[in-house]
Amino acid sequence: MMDTKKRSIIKSLTWRIIAVVLLAVTSFLTTGDLRTASLITLIYHSIQFGMFFIHERVWNMVSWGRSHGLFIQMTGMSGAGKTTLAKIVQKRLQQMGVQAEVIDGDEYRLNLCNDLGFSKEDRNTNIRRLGFVAKVLARNNVVSIVSAINPYDEIRKELSSTCDNVKTVYVKCDLETLKERDTKGLYHKALLPDGHPDKIYNFTGISDPFEEPSAADLEISTALEDIEASAKRLENFIVKNIQRKYTSTSPGSGI
Repeated sequence: MMDTKKRSIIKSLTWRIIAVVLLAVTSFLTTGDLRTASLITLIYHSIQFGMFFIHERVWNMVSWGRSHGLFIQMTGMSGAGKTTLAKIVQKRLQQMGVQAEVIDGDEYRLNLCNDLGFSKEDRNTNIRRLGFVAKVLARNNVVSIVSAINPYDEIRKELSSTCDNVKTVYVKCDLETLKERDTKGLYHKALLPDGHPDKIYNFTGISDPFEEPSAADLEISTALEDIEASAKRLENFIVKNIQRKYTSTSPGSGI
């Protein structure tokens, strides 16, 4: 949750009023003279205002500790752990003070993309829409993590070429492990015989293709490591890249 601009201003004003009152009372109790106490308070806060302005200007020129937005496009089959990882890392980033948003493919299917089916063309349109939202957030200093199957290498490369802060993360898990997990029962339904009333058609990895990324920036194998290790690797990758992004574009970098 973020404060509105009006709320932030009111909070700053009330804090400043408290500081003025405390200094005035302390000065009066120390000097016993109202005029002297008022003069001390006025001079002190005038100096403090000027120093704060200089302090902020100096820090605006310092790149250390700053971060920029980042667009993470995940790819991986259903049940590989994309959304679980994304939400764990989102929470950790927010605890660090980094703005982060998870763009969940399943959630957006019900809203922004509810007019689309599961043909290759519709899947690509779905990813383009999610990518557009992610890019808008990223250019406003938000780490946006798109958690979607994103099965086609062509569209992944298309998104990667649109700007320089897109990173592809492949959440890898072999089909046999996914069938064993099958927490939602989707693989079971996808493997039912044709004509069965519960059968799922156009299911990635079963009746629809999944193309492994040819050039992922990070590969995480959730079949070989636990969720904590996977989350830590994704967290470190994101932190490293949002810091590097700022350093490479800061004044004096030559870019």
